[in-house]
Amino acid sequence: MRANTSNRRILDKLRRQTLINSTASSLRLAGINVTNKEVAQIVHGSIISSVSKKSPEKILSSKQFTVWQYLEHGSEAMPGKIAKATKVARPTVSQALAVLMRLKKVERIGQGRSTRYRKL
Repeated sequence: MRANTSNRRILDKLRRQTLINSTASSLRLAGINVTNKEVAQIVHGSIISSVSKKSPEKILSSKQFTVWQYLEHGSEAMPGKIAKATKVARPTVSQALAVLMRLKKVERIGQGRSTRYRKL
């Protein structure tokens, strides 16, 4: 039992590090100058309020920000509706929603075909 718990902790640590590395790489590819340490702070929630709540446009790509703006003006929306309204490709909308969920800007309601998202 103890070894299983230890393995789970190690696996969780590796998952977090992979998330941090991939998110930092994606942000740098989008032209945002960010370090892995800054992304780790965002992922761990220590600076979410100071960065993402005040200026989400600084950490989101233009298409991610478009999705965020759409959700700001409505109550709930499904990814297909967001894609159609913003003219952003459906896979890009899904990726943007995943980023916004990690930043605790939106929440998912439901599962499967009836999944909706709303601004927090």
